[in-house]
This record gives sequence, C-alpha cells and structure tokens, in this order.
Amino acid sequence: MKEQLALLVALQTMDLKRQKDKERLKDFPEKMAIAEKPLNDVRSEIETAQAQLEQFVKDRKEGELDLQTIEEKIVKLKLRLTDLKTNKEYHAHLQEIAAARNTKSETEDQLLAAMEGIDQLQADLTTKEAQLGEDELAFSGIKKEMQDAMDLIVSEAAKVEADWQATSEKISKSLLASYQRLFNSGKGLAVVPVSGQTCTGCHFSLPPQLIAEVKRESKVLTCGYCHRILYAKLPEIPAE
Repeated sequence: MKEQLALLVALQTMDLKRQKDKERLKDFPEKMAIAEKPLNDVRSEIETAQAQLEQFVKDRKEGELDLQTIEEKIVKLKLRLTDLKTNKEYHAHLQEIAAARNTKSETEDQLLAAMEGIDQLQADLTTKEAQLGEDELAFSGIKKEMQDAMDLIVSEAAKVEADWQATSEKISKSLLASYQRLFNSGKGLAVVPVSGQTCTGCHFSLPPQLIAEVKRESKVLTCGYCHRILYAKLPEIPAE
C-alpha cells in the first residue's frame, strides 16, 4: 500500500503540473494580444491619417477646380462691364463681382487649409510609419519569446502526459478512480498528509485511532470530513 500511496502522490504532482501548463497555455493568446496592442494602435492611427490625407487631397483638387471656375467667372464679369447701359445694371454687376471675389477668397482659404493639412499629415505619417517599423521589430522579438515559451510548455506537457499514463497504469483501477473523482471535484488536492492530529486538506482534527492507522500505511484511508486520501509522510516510490 505504501507504493500505491507513493504513486498517487507522484500522479497528483503530475496532475498539478498539467493544470498549471493548461492555464499558462490558455493565457498566451491574451498576453499576445496585449503585446500586439501598441502595434495595432499605430496601424489604426496610420489608417486614420491616410484616410484624412486622401480627403485633404480630394478637397485640394476640388478647391483648385472651384478656384479656376471662379477666376474665369470674375474675368467674364469684368469684360461685361463695358456692355452695361445703366448705372443700376453697373452697380448690380459690381456687386456680383464682389460676391465672386468673396467666394474666391473663401475658396482660397479652404484650399490653403487643405494644403496645410496635407503637409501636416504627410509629416505625421512619416513619423508614425517609422514608429510602426520599430514596434513591428519589438513585437517580433516578443512573439518569438512567447512562441518559444509555448513550445517548451507543450514539449514538457507531452513528457508529463507520458509519465502520467505510465504511473496511472501501476495504480489499482478502483483507487485511481477514487483519486480522479477527488482531484477533479475542484477542491484542490486529493492526497494530503496529516500534520500532528490534523488533516492538511480541510484542517479538521482527526481521531487518534485514524491517525495511528494512517501511520501504519497498511491500507488507504480517507478523512472523514473532506474525504481526501491521507498519508503520514511522503511515501517513496520503490526503485525499479
């Protein structure tokens, strides 16, 4: 029975390692996303700036066409001044020219704003694209480190799985089933040592007779409160 207890303790150690490895692997996607966030933020900023730049370029082209149209209109209006017959027509025509000049001034302001926006965005894009290159290089290193860590965990997990299978085959089926039911119950350890008169699983005091029987290690005994499997001291697995 000592050997069976020793095998159970060893199996539990492997199960704890399996749980830990599973949790670590589960955390990697979130950690990867956190590491990539600065890179994605810069990419998003570049996309936004490029869209704004395209709009400013469009506004500039439209502004240039509008300005050309207005200037041509002003020229035509001026040429018609000599054809007017009355002062009323003349003053009305001057007002139309003045309105066209105001429109021209507004269009020039809009065109200037578009050109300034283009210059600013081009400068911003140059800076952001340089930052993107740096962030991509940094993330590439982080990604490799994470992938290497994941590969190591997977490799270790495969070895633990093989050891678990080999160890479980040496344990009686009924004892293995009881252990797995306890371990998978979500209450933590299934096999625990006694400390003095106490079960270290639930920390309740145990009857002296039970403590004495646990120390004899002649059979598998469980705590009457938490039902965990008990042992007096860490058993040793006999060398094969």
